[in-house]
Amino acid sequence: GGKNIVEDLLARAGLGLAETLTSAEGGYELANKIFQRAANPYMEVLFQSVPMRTFSYNFTFAPKDPDEQQQVRDIIKLFRFHMAPELRAGQSRFFTLPSEFDIHYMFHDGKSTKQNTWYNKIATCVLTGCNVDYTPGGVNSHADGSPVKITMGLTFQETEMITKDHIVDGF
Repeated sequence: GGKNIVEDLLARAGLGLAETLTSAEGGYELANKIFQRAANPYMEVLFQSVPMRTFSYNFTFAPKDPDEQQQVRDIIKLFRFHMAPELRAGQSRFFTLPSEFDIHYMFHDGKSTKQNTWYNKIATCVLTGCNVDYTPGGVNSHADGSPVKITMGLTFQETEMITKDHIVDGF
C-alpha cells in the first residue's frame, strides 16, 4: 500500500512539473489511463447538524354564505397574526418572539377524543409560512366580491431538535 502511495505522489509531482513546463493539462489523467486505473475520490460525509423538522398543512375553504366568509377571513387573519413578531413596548429595536404552536393529531373513537398514536408526535412549533391563494380555480367571486374558493398552506417548524430519545417517545 505504501509503495502505491509513493508511486502516486511521484507521478503527480512529475506530471505536475511536465504540465507546467509544456503548458499542457491532463497529464495525471493520461497516466491513469495508461496504467488502467482511476483515482479514488475518498468521498466522506461529515456530520454537521440535524435540521429542524417542518410540517406543511393545506386547507381549502369554500364559504357559502356571509357568516362562513367571515369565519374564513378570521381564520386566515388569526394564523397570519400569530406568525408575526411584534415590537416590544417602548423599544423599537427589539421584537417579541412569534407565537408557538403545539400540534396534536386527534381522533374520535365514538366515545371520546384521543390523541392518535399512529402519527408521530410534533414538538412545539412556530409558524414559518402562511400562503393564501384567493383564486385557486381562477377568478371567481360571490356577488359581494368575496372569493368562492380559498386555499391556505401553513408551514410549521419545530423549535427543538429531535434526537433518538424523542423518536423512542413517539416523535
